[in-house]
Amino acid sequence: MSSIQNDEMVAEIFNFFYPKNNIKAYDVTDDLRDLAAEMYAEALEASQAMHLVPRPTYTPSFKWLIKEGVKAVWRSKGGDEIYETVRVTVALKYKSNYHMKKMGV
Repeated sequence: MSSIQNDEMVAEIFNFFYPKNNIKAYDVTDDLRDLAAEMYAEALEASQAMHLVPRPTYTPSFKWLIKEGVKAVWRSKGGDEIYETVRVTVALKYKSNYHMKKMGV
């Protein structure tokens, strides 16, 4: 994969986390590449953990717990999706670091 394609992917990652703060591939630096990788890895890890969280819609019973266990396994096999709550949390956690690295500080 060429450097331009890598920088475009890094820009897409940042635009995913910060949709109102557009960044272009030519703005990407080494520090931003490292930060994008760290943010994306943390978001994937947190989303994997979210797959295991039960989602009660009524008073839970043992039967409900068994069903939720099956659903959790099914969700965990689903792929690399990132939950919106995880996206917002990771974006907030790294916001100042992102802006500082973007300015070159």
